[in-house]
Order: sequence, then C-alpha cells, then structure tokens
Amino acid sequence: MNFFSELKKRSKSLFWAGMLNLTAFAVLLALSFFDDRLVSGANVWHKPMKFSISICVFLWTMGWYLDYLPQIRKVQKIKITIILALVLEQIVIIGQAARGQLSHFNISTIGNAFLFQLMGIAIVVNTVMVLWALLLLRPVENLPLSYKRGLQIGMFIFILASLEGFMMVGNLGHTIGAPDGQEGIFFLNWAKAYGDLRIAHFFGLHALQVIPLFAWFVAREKVNWVYGFGLVYFVFSSLTLWNALAGNGIWFLG
Repeated sequence: MNFFSELKKRSKSLFWAGMLNLTAFAVLLALSFFDDRLVSGANVWHKPMKFSISICVFLWTMGWYLDYLPQIRKVQKIKITIILALVLEQIVIIGQAARGQLSHFNISTIGNAFLFQLMGIAIVVNTVMVLWALLLLRPVENLPLSYKRGLQIGMFIFILASLEGFMMVGNLGHTIGAPDGQEGIFFLNWAKAYGDLRIAHFFGLHALQVIPLFAWFVAREKVNWVYGFGLVYFVFSSLTLWNALAGNGIWFLG
C-alpha cells in the first residue's frame, strides 16, 4: 500500500492541507539561508519551519484516524475546524516571523498581544476537536482492541500535552530558570542548561503517533502491552515536565 495514496483516499482535505504546510517548510527553509535575522537567539524562520513540519504531521495523522469514524457529518466538521484553526495559527506565526517579531508570548504591543491570544484560541479549538474525535472513537468496534486503545491513549496524552501550553502562557515563556533565547540544541533550540517546557510538550503531542504505531506494529494482539507502553510513555513525558519545572536541562542534551 502506498502511504500517500491511502492518506489522500482517507481525507483529501487534510492531505492537501498537510502538503501546503510541507511546501511552506520548503519555502521557509530557502528563506532561512538568505535571511540571517535572529529572534530569541534563533533564525527568524526556524519557528515557522518547525510548526510547518509539526502541523503537517498532525494533519496527516488526523486524516488517517478520522477515517475510522462512521459519523461522516461530524467528522467533516472536525476536519474543517482543524484546518481553519491551524491555517490561522500558521498565518500569525509566519507573519510575525516576516516582521522579525516573536509570535508566542509577545505582549509588547496591543497588536502583538492580540495575535498571541488569537493563536491561543486556535489551539484550544484544535484541542477540542481532538477531544471530540476521541469521544466519537469510543463506540467504534471494527478495530483491533489493542490498536483502538493505542489511538485512545495517544489522543488523551495529546490533549494533556496541549493543555501544558497554558503553563508556558502563564510563564510568558518556555524556559524555566532563565529568559527564553538560551543556547539550545540544533534546530529544535531546546535549552541545554535550563528547564524547557517545550520538551514535555513535544513528547506529549507526539504520543498521537507513537502509541498507535506501537499498538499496530508491535502489540496488535496484546492490549496489556499497549497499556504498559502508554503508561511508560506518559511517565517519561511527565518526568521531562517535572525536570523542566525544576529548571534543569534534560540529560541527553549534555
């Protein structure tokens, strides 16, 4: 089976929305070689590049999963809402980068604060759509039980990780123990020497892919393995959050 053909068959709208973000990544990557402006210690185009990749993966993931739901009208509403919310977020992030401004935690002017709040609303709406999909998945019976549990656990941890964003909003930054913009690892820019809330956020969000993939390829007939793996993954992502809140760099960053 060709992955992209199957993905397009499952959801043309989310497939093409993902392709749009992939194209945006390529354009932004090219711009980064010609524009050496820095925002918070990183190339001005790095953040929109990261979001382009992340949103593409998310859209394709949801396109794959939503095909399991039989409630066609409700699924269509979820798809449209997700696309609109994330297009809005990307417009703000790319627009602020073009202006040489921070997109997140920027309340330096009324206009910047408004755009920051607008992104927050978009993310809350997107998270609610994932929660709705999780609830609609409950009565579905034509999936292997272990895989279904993998989907449910992955969505649940994703929702919790999305809510972690409120911690960053409350802190008006993602770094604990220092201002944002500290020395970080390549591209991701996670702080090496200080706590960084983005690490737990990253691992929690990608439970949406990791746990269902484990359930499908490793434990399709072993639901207890899925529960165990989901618990270990949740504990690991929680420990990275605890470590960040303590103001510590994470061990593998050196």
